[in-house]
Amino acid sequence: MITQMAPPPGADMSILKHAAVLLALAASAADGQITGDWRGYWTRAGDTMAVTVHLRQDAGTRQVTATFDSDRLRVMGIPFNQVTVTDSAIVMRLQGDRTATVFNGTIRGNTIRGAFEEAGTNGAFSYTRLSEPVAVPVEREVTFRNGDVTLAGSLILPATRGRHSAVIFLHGSGAEGRFASRFLAMRLVERGVAALIFDKRGVGKSTGDWRTATIDDLAGDAIAGVDFLRREPGVDPRRIGVHGHSQGGTIAPMIAARSPGIAFLVASSASGVPTDSTEIYSLLNTVYGRAGTARDSTDARDYVSETVRVAYHGAPRARLDSLAAKDKGQPWYFAPPAADASYWSFSRTFNEFKPSDWWRQVHVPVLLIYGSADQRVPARESAARITEALSPGSRSIDLTVRILAGADHTFRLPPGAGGWPETAPDYLSTLLDWIARREPQASRH
Repeated sequence: MITQMAPPPGADMSILKHAAVLLALAASAADGQITGDWRGYWTRAGDTMAVTVHLRQDAGTRQVTATFDSDRLRVMGIPFNQVTVTDSAIVMRLQGDRTATVFNGTIRGNTIRGAFEEAGTNGAFSYTRLSEPVAVPVEREVTFRNGDVTLAGSLILPATRGRHSAVIFLHGSGAEGRFASRFLAMRLVERGVAALIFDKRGVGKSTGDWRTATIDDLAGDAIAGVDFLRREPGVDPRRIGVHGHSQGGTIAPMIAARSPGIAFLVASSASGVPTDSTEIYSLLNTVYGRAGTARDSTDARDYVSETVRVAYHGAPRARLDSLAAKDKGQPWYFAPPAADASYWSFSRTFNEFKPSDWWRQVHVPVLLIYGSADQRVPARESAARITEALSPGSRSIDLTVRILAGADHTFRLPPGAGGWPETAPDYLSTLLDWIARREPQASRH
């Protein structure tokens, strides 16, 4: 599987994919009044995880919809695909990329209990209706434009009055929607910082096509979002920061350089080395685990290097096709994308992006945060390259670098017995506290 700084099959969709493995559900009293917030857990293989489920029933159609939150998964507002309520029974389904998770429960007054199954594994869940509704911040559906592309998203504001600091969230590579950033956005809003999350072009309600977008297109989308925030009455235009993960973190300095007045940057798992080197690093980490011998490893490296040479440098494809024919059937092998796949054109464009050139133009506070076990981006080398670019000569900058022990590209530790991930203990506090220390109290009218 070809990647660009993120795990296959689609970059930075891991939050949604982990959610697909884990869903428990709820509904309500036998009288049909199921709207409400439910808190409980699901458990599997001795591993228990807390979740909150929000159920809503349309007064006219009686259709039931549901979303869920999980601190452990770092997700909020993730929608379920299907909810069916019949008398005291509830069935809920979440369709993932490869598997579906199905929850069958029984409604008894203000509790729901049942079992779930996913890919042959079984677990149990239990929920209790909350007596008070969960408080929610002010949220608006918004749109903004970059040329002929309309970007759709959610502006989430703290409940307090006044003009607030704000953060815009940039996407990783792949088809990423606003839900991937919702958890972090909500955590910031709880601390009095507004957040703008939006669907990548060609995803969700946004027009355009991320598969044919250039780096300039993606940066332009982000800058259009910054401009939108500057016109928002509830936002202080002088205190707008950028959070980018993976590809979004890599291009974050470009947004700061092209949009004067950005207050700070958070570059999460951002590549600081040449983009072709990052791709080789990512692909080798994907295939090496399946290479059983030294010869396998040598062949895999040769194949990966040739793939990147064709994709990033425009080399003729004949040798790659020859290697593909030779190596097909090897345990580490992946087929190259089709000749007309967007991977080839985007890689050539991305190869022109030089991270250090853009970081040299940054003069605002920066947080660089990585996992030491990141297999998509070389964490320590990237941090060192960016640090060097930010500090030429005698120039000093407000720079914080954190590399979290044992964490992967998305700051998760190896999963527990139930297969549910754990977040590195310092991740959230590092991120939220760093932003809070640079954000004054919201200015008042």
